[in-house]
Amino acid sequence: MKLKIIYKPKKNKNYICTIAIGGNYFSNWKKYMMKNWLLYCKKNSIGLLVVTQNLIEKKNRNFKSPNWQKLLIGDFLITKKMPIENLCYVDTDFL
Repeated sequence: MKLKIIYKPKKNKNYICTIAIGGNYFSNWKKYMMKNWLLYCKKNSIGLLVVTQNLIEKKNRNFKSPNWQKLLIGDFLITKKMPIENLCYVDTDFL
């Protein structure tokens, strides 16, 4: 799965999303950042998503680094028909 749902609020359709592609990036985010992000999301009833794999295959001629793939998150979520109204992308190292 390219996307992990860390927290899903019961009624709200607002989400925070970040990109942590690759085992090292995801485990560092999980170790150092997830606790605070999760507390914030639960307190404010906001969902939390993490992109853990490239949204575009590396062999695709349009492949861009994970840095650029944040621009594709909205389209990816629409394609997957995820019931999200508002999405806020936040860099992984935001504390």
